[in-house]
Amino acid sequence: MAILFHWNSATPEIWHSAFAAAGCGSDIRSIADPGNVAEVEYAVVWAPPAGALKAFPSLRYIYSIGAGVTHVTFDPEWPSHVPIVRLQDRMLVLDMSCHVIHWVLHFHRFYARYARQQDQGVWLHHRYPENAERRVSVLGLGQTGKDACIRLRDLGFPVTGWARSPKRIEGVRCLHGNEAFDTVVRDADILVNLLPLTYATANILDASVLERMPKGSFLINCGRGGSVDDRALLNALDDGHVECAALDVFREEPLPADSAFWAHPGVFVTPHTAAPTNERSAAEFIATQVKVAMDGGRPAPIVDPERGY
Repeated sequence: MAILFHWNSATPEIWHSAFAAAGCGSDIRSIADPGNVAEVEYAVVWAPPAGALKAFPSLRYIYSIGAGVTHVTFDPEWPSHVPIVRLQDRMLVLDMSCHVIHWVLHFHRFYARYARQQDQGVWLHHRYPENAERRVSVLGLGQTGKDACIRLRDLGFPVTGWARSPKRIEGVRCLHGNEAFDTVVRDADILVNLLPLTYATANILDASVLERMPKGSFLINCGRGGSVDDRALLNALDDGHVECAALDVFREEPLPADSAFWAHPGVFVTPHTAAPTNERSAAEFIATQVKVAMDGGRPAPIVDPERGY
């Protein structure tokens, strides 16, 4: 039972040590040197080359080195009969919540305005509302969304969470389904997108949605770039309906040099760094789940192919 490992930015020693500690053995293969491809039963990957995974006929599971799986499923030649195991890492969840909290506070207390004033040498106070008066809506109630909701709730913000199916978080208003989406958007002084990218969520934040947000609202996108209609967002920023946006993910990455987002005064760009994979904790989690499969169990969490996550 061999393991295929592919991640261009990996520290190999960390992963080999984790596989050894979990009892997965030491037969770790690469795409460049796979040996007998029929011996490879597990693929631990991030952004494998297009068509690469179809070369391994004995694959039992594909493990994603990251919370998202579109780096695999957007390959038209990926072996779709093979289950994908999604990364569920405590450090990733914490890092994402820290990113969300940073930008919620940044916008809530008008630090973006003060940054512009500093450039102009202007001394002017802006009165911000109490935390209890600033409504925050979070789209996506997976592990990261749930954790962000709880932490924002504990800071005293009224939080609404939205998901496709019913969820329950103490102290958080949880809504679900298409019929509730309008309420979530209209009540969002600050809208946080943590949705995965699926056919259902592509361009979900379009002009009609942005127009329904309160005037002077804020957007934080650390889900996927494809969920936002870029032109609609730029228009909403230009006319002031959306005051600012913190964008960590984009349709094309790296963000092209000619993108209007770079120079827009209402946009804050970070290079997909909201919750980078922590190698040590991710390697520990994935190695444990590989061993579960080797021992005849079913690793978790398995991606639902219908939902795409």
